[in-house]
Amino acid sequence: MKVHSTISGGRATLDMLDGLPQEPAFPIEEYETRLAAVRDYMRERDIEVLLVQHAPNVLYLTGYQTFSPNFGECMVVPLEGDPTLLVPSPELGGALVHTWLDDRRGYPPDLSNAQYIADTLRDKSLDSANVGVEKASNGLPAATYDGLVAALPNARFADGSGIVEAVKTVKSPREIAHIRAAAMTTEAGMTAAIDAAREGATDNDMAAAASEALVAAGSEYMCLSPVVTSGRRSGILHSTHKRNRLETGDVVLLEMGGCIHRYTAPTMRTVFIGEPPAEARRMAEACLTALDNVLSAIRAGVTADEVAQAGWEGMNLAGDDFVFHGNFGYAIGAGFPPTWADDTGAIMSGIDTVLRPGMVFHHPVALRRMGRYGTAFSETTVVTENGCEVLTSSPREIVVR
Repeated sequence: MKVHSTISGGRATLDMLDGLPQEPAFPIEEYETRLAAVRDYMRERDIEVLLVQHAPNVLYLTGYQTFSPNFGECMVVPLEGDPTLLVPSPELGGALVHTWLDDRRGYPPDLSNAQYIADTLRDKSLDSANVGVEKASNGLPAATYDGLVAALPNARFADGSGIVEAVKTVKSPREIAHIRAAAMTTEAGMTAAIDAAREGATDNDMAAAASEALVAAGSEYMCLSPVVTSGRRSGILHSTHKRNRLETGDVVLLEMGGCIHRYTAPTMRTVFIGEPPAEARRMAEACLTALDNVLSAIRAGVTADEVAQAGWEGMNLAGDDFVFHGNFGYAIGAGFPPTWADDTGAIMSGIDTVLRPGMVFHHPVALRRMGRYGTAFSETTVVTENGCEVLTSSPREIVVR
């Protein structure tokens, strides 16, 4: 059998799609604006070519997506001239469908990723350049970095971490529109999960109802499957459904987020099966107060620390010895499993970042009594000049079933 040209390191062209239309998440000018901003930061750091290998960053700049990320995707960004997208050769179909670049190439099977990246830089006369790499990213394994250094003996390597994140910090109106659309699917999933909560049902029943509703409402594959943790297990951070039957007195902690064009709008809610223990209700009320305080404190010009202090005032109402991660908000954006966070900001004590319009956060206000129960409420918001807009819309209230 003659192998398709793309499998051997060939360049992919749109005619290979045989008429299948592309599926861009944004118009080309949106990506061109992002690219121009990245190049401005490259100039500030004296970087002549940036290798973007963190999968969410490649997605952000090119549109490239796959449900099998972190397998060597790399965007080669020179200060001048056309950028190049390199992906595993079998993934070139997806690159053609989703991306806007003209130069899309696949790794040939007889070369390491590092060697092919180095060859691409030589093709562009950039093999002696000051090369920026995302050292803080899991998209750059140590072996790949060592291979690049060995294959490019005349290049100078610099840490380019944080460049794309700086551009991603403020979301564009088109990005916010995708997050707003994702929030509609989140509401459908949360409603379905709560409707499925009853004595005798299982946490899996609730997760199944949420999953079906999320997908039916239009969600793509999610960065994180719906989280449903019940009973005493709800007091364990990052636990989820495990075939546990719901009983009177159980607390059920829910977290989920539908996804549109890889943008997620997460929400957390708490459900009580029958009358809850007094301590659990107090925990839930403290979470609600803290979340309300956070939402009231957010506006352009305040610091993350100032917002966090408002959150702590509510959390302190619960009392002592509870598990809380201390995070009153983390930035979200386009991404892949296992996270919808995009590492561009956080609202915590001691962080002096000044909030700007267009920043988007998920606010996971949660308390846990280890091994007993956990309660949580959250919203997804976008910062505005005078406050914030809450993008998620599930009723923010204690539910007793």
